[in-house]
Amino acid sequence: MTVTKPDNRPQVQYVDQSTPLEEIIALMKRDGAVFVRDLVSTADVDQAYEEVRPRLEQSHAWEGSFFPKETQRAPNLISLSPTYVRTQMMNPLFQQLCDHFLTTRSWNWWGKEWSESVSKPYITSTTALKVGPGAKPQPLHRDDYVNHNFIVESSVWDDEKDYRQQIAMNMFIAGCKVTKENGGTQMIPGSHLWGTNRATPPDEDDCVYAEMNKGDALIFFSSLYHGAGHNTTADEYRMMFSTCAIRGYFRQEENQFLAVPAERMREYDRPTQKFTGYYLSDPVCGHVDEQDPIYVLYPEELKDAKPIDF
Repeated sequence: MTVTKPDNRPQVQYVDQSTPLEEIIALMKRDGAVFVRDLVSTADVDQAYEEVRPRLEQSHAWEGSFFPKETQRAPNLISLSPTYVRTQMMNPLFQQLCDHFLTTRSWNWWGKEWSESVSKPYITSTTALKVGPGAKPQPLHRDDYVNHNFIVESSVWDDEKDYRQQIAMNMFIAGCKVTKENGGTQMIPGSHLWGTNRATPPDEDDCVYAEMNKGDALIFFSSLYHGAGHNTTADEYRMMFSTCAIRGYFRQEENQFLAVPAERMREYDRPTQKFTGYYLSDPVCGHVDEQDPIYVLYPEELKDAKPIDF
């Protein structure tokens, strides 16, 4: 399995789940993206698809240029698909990479004490996308523009600077065989390090194209220039699940607290609830009546709770 790419252009590497985490981290720093073969079983992908299919079939054509009219969309996957949540959103490798790149540690004076605050990442958007025949390519874009992120250009990754500049991370799981011809994601390796204020726009001639089997993952920084490709086939639909996580002190793109009913959230375990946003981003972001928001789901535990210390 290879990536279709222009001659002499950088490419995104394929790894297995058994690849050491340190190697995957190094590839992410260099290229801004990595493919992981067989990250989710085909049975789990098929089950997730069945759970979201009714919502996909109800979607209306997008009014605008971001999604082609041939694209069916199903947002709010936490409500729709427990299988997606268990096998994709909470996938151990995705969680490890989010924790590594998106955990924020800050030090500040608190009186005479030099105090550390640690903010963990959480989910910002979840969507299933089914791109139909004839769909034109998306404009090349960065997903972190939603949060007004600004990148200062680098030629190579710099830990001191670039860790804080990368604010979000995406994971695409292939719901079918993905090829350049049926609209496989186009992306520019290394563009996660490009400055926001570059004078020239991203060029499709610099892109490589995702080729994936069902269950394969594409994990990339939200600052990487990318977009859905052109589906030039007559009868193929390209199915993809999209998961995006962000640093804990940024606002969510998809408001999970309003999108996902509390009754549904109570069906998940606490790690899932916290990753959805029912947690306190240290030191105090997201509190409810000076308490951790997890108590909104477990009000019976409030009797033993104490107000948080600012």
